[in-house]
Amino acid sequence: MGSDICSWEFESGSGGIVNLSDEEVMLASQNPKKRDGRKKFKETRHPVYRGVRRKNPQKWVCEMREPNKKSRIWLGTFPTAEMAARAHDVAVIALRGRSGCLNFEDSMWRLPIPASTTAKDIQRAAAEAARAFRPVKLD
Repeated sequence: MGSDICSWEFESGSGGIVNLSDEEVMLASQNPKKRDGRKKFKETRHPVYRGVRRKNPQKWVCEMREPNKKSRIWLGTFPTAEMAARAHDVAVIALRGRSGCLNFEDSMWRLPIPASTTAKDIQRAAAEAARAFRPVKLD
């Protein structure tokens, strides 16, 4: 399985996957999203950014499922889709590490890392990351 963003190859004979480069990151723009299910989500989710959907014409919201659980971590409501996408990237880094699919290439080194993987710490770090990318015209 090859990709422009992540270089993955099958290990000979074992059927496992090996990451050949630790520095590269899987990006949402290069990794297509799953098809929309319900009509509501077709109308509200962002066409490129993962984990971001429209609440109303002026606001975007972000939430993420916890791995191996049915519960979700609410990351917040934001004035721009980019802020919501940054918040989502913080949660992806905290919960999935390097194997997660990020919205922005620089998220790995530019965003704050939560103190732990608890929902409160992730929410706090996501809010901090979104504030750092708040457009000047909104202030």
